[in-house]
Amino acid sequence: MIDLKKKVILITGGSGFFGSRLAKIISTNNGIPVIIDNKFSKNKSIKYDFFKTDITKLNEVKTTIKKVIKKYKKIDCLINNAALNTNIDKNKQKLENFSIKKWNEEINVGLTGALIVTQAVVKAMIKNKSGSIINISSDLGLIAPNQSIYNSNTKKPVSYSVVKHGIIGFGKYLATYLADHNIRSNILCPGGIYNNQPKKFVKKLEKLIPLKRMAKINDYDGIILYLCSDYSEYMTGSVITCDGGRTAW
Repeated sequence: MIDLKKKVILITGGSGFFGSRLAKIISTNNGIPVIIDNKFSKNKSIKYDFFKTDITKLNEVKTTIKKVIKKYKKIDCLINNAALNTNIDKNKQKLENFSIKKWNEEINVGLTGALIVTQAVVKAMIKNKSGSIINISSDLGLIAPNQSIYNSNTKKPVSYSVVKHGIIGFGKYLATYLADHNIRSNILCPGGIYNNQPKKFVKKLEKLIPLKRMAKINDYDGIILYLCSDYSEYMTGSVITCDGGRTAW
């Protein structure tokens, strides 16, 4: 695997299902994962640092980033991973009934939160004249959700699509804006990761994927390590799709 050489890598939403995997693969490859999240998930199997932070609160984020810089003197990489992915009542999931409160909550975490954290982090990266930003989107940042694969009570809401499409635009904007400072920004669009979803749902989804399976949690390890490392120093503004071929159809 790639040696991350003690790079300090900040992960938003690092206590969640995918975020905790990011922390683990970074830690086991000689990197220093720093998780910022509004909830703490204890994981004794890996070494990581944790700062309880609501990324939608400007002052909280500024305070946390100052603490990280004071402790480590740098931030080499930022992974914008935090997002809400909630299922709500079928009737309220309909576009014509979708809650404005829910819309604002998801936009606030997935897009505004990414902006707030990035603003704070890039100030340190600009001083160091280097950095890598990885923005986590989804295959649903490239295509619309196929609502037929969900059951009658759970659908993908419009807010999820908007956030995941939006983070691609955000990542590309950063790539060109920050290029003069030797700061790279790329976007990862993963496919659905298996996490004990209902068998009926899994079977429907697998029919949409050329490789005929959902992703395993470790299928993105290599991409993350590559983007965090100096091996990707000439890559910026790229949208990396790893979805078993789903969006190729």
